[in-house]
Amino acid sequence: MNQAEKWEKIEVELRAAYSLLPENVVESENGYRESDFLSYLEANELLLAMEELDGVIEDNPNPGREFWEHLLKAANLMGHLHANRYKSILASTT
Repeated sequence: MNQAEKWEKIEVELRAAYSLLPENVVESENGYRESDFLSYLEANELLLAMEELDGVIEDNPNPGREFWEHLLKAANLMGHLHANRYKSILASTT
């Protein structure tokens, strides 16, 4: 898989996780901001976009297994250590 294909797959996973957020999600400086997430995606800053999404847990209830599964897939595609954190969160999510 070339780099462009990998980026596309990562973006698909991030958008899938994003689509699972409730309409009334709480945004904050230290957590998640939709505008920042979308700006990072537009700039192809996929790691920053992923980190912005995972910040949702700071001010909101856990978004659920499927959300973390998408972030885990994205982290694995990036080869990033965030995958370990997402596995841990996923293991504790019912």
